[in-house]
Amino acid sequence: MTNSSDRILQTGLTSSNLADNNRLLETIKACVHIGAFIITGLFTCLIIATVRHNQELRQNPRYVLLCQHCICVTGFNIMGAVVHGLRSLCWPIPRITCWILFDLQIVMARGLMITLTLMSISTCLSICMPLRYPILVQRLYRWVALVACILALLNPVVFTVLACVRFPWDYVVGLDTECSTALEGTACIASALALLLLLVLLIIISYVVIYLEGRRAGHFTQSNSKGRRTILIHSLQMSLHILPSLIIISRHQEALPVAVAIFILFSFAQSLSPVVFGLRCKELYKEMPQFLPCIWGTCGGCGYIGSMDSTSTGTITSAETAASIETNTSTCMATSTPSAITTAHEVENERSDFTELPVYV
Repeated sequence: MTNSSDRILQTGLTSSNLADNNRLLETIKACVHIGAFIITGLFTCLIIATVRHNQELRQNPRYVLLCQHCICVTGFNIMGAVVHGLRSLCWPIPRITCWILFDLQIVMARGLMITLTLMSISTCLSICMPLRYPILVQRLYRWVALVACILALLNPVVFTVLACVRFPWDYVVGLDTECSTALEGTACIASALALLLLLVLLIIISYVVIYLEGRRAGHFTQSNSKGRRTILIHSLQMSLHILPSLIIISRHQEALPVAVAIFILFSFAQSLSPVVFGLRCKELYKEMPQFLPCIWGTCGGCGYIGSMDSTSTGTITSAETAASIETNTSTCMATSTPSAITTAHEVENERSDFTELPVYV
């Protein structure tokens, strides 16, 4: 009898400690999401304002995708703050409301990975097929956007609708203090992992093709530290973004300190996306609004990030430039990364015979 009482007491204490740890973890996640939302929101507003006020950037699909990517990152953080905040406060709200809020967060998470993949593919196509790239964009842009929206919405919508059909309506609209989700089934998790792995595979293939094209053109040599450093930065950022995502989607249970460390790493990598893929792009950086003069190099001791070669245009100038790659440090690998250009001398020689090919969306 005494042993049974002790086991019951230990079980109760374990359950209480687990509930306290989960509530603490949800509180930390909500605070991290709020901080990440503030940071990414500022960068997102700055990038979108810059692209909107420049016609050339608005017509470039890479910068359109960058704006959509930043919106998804910001939306993911604000929805994460709401969901985890409700879980930490244990407020009783209708279960269907929790399901919809979590679905919106998942849609934003899928959107940011899809846009990141499309930016890599867009850059790869602009390098490997510079003359056909504008035509491909005109023909495929709307279809690609439609497929991207379907992929982002399919999993959350389908499994939430199935949950609404499977459970009684009283349960669906009933109050829930844990803010649960309808996306916990094995099929849902497996499909989410499959999509993530597919997107990662496409990103890796795009970067490998970009690297091989640059190596064939002789730009990724040992003396070219700028191009190699750009590849390293982007590879590290994507690794920090993808690996924690795999752990979170798989629902693997870790100790509280490990779970907090993984989540902070995940949020930090996401918050870096607007900086790595936006502010390091030369074409975008030089068009930034000038309301922060010291940051944008208009005051005495400040200058542009890295060395910006004024002869690097980041656009395609002729058919002969298809194999040439820009390796300027400040140029972004996923949005404008190694864009196909010629050397300064070749540009001057070819300007009389070729005109730049504009990119339309």
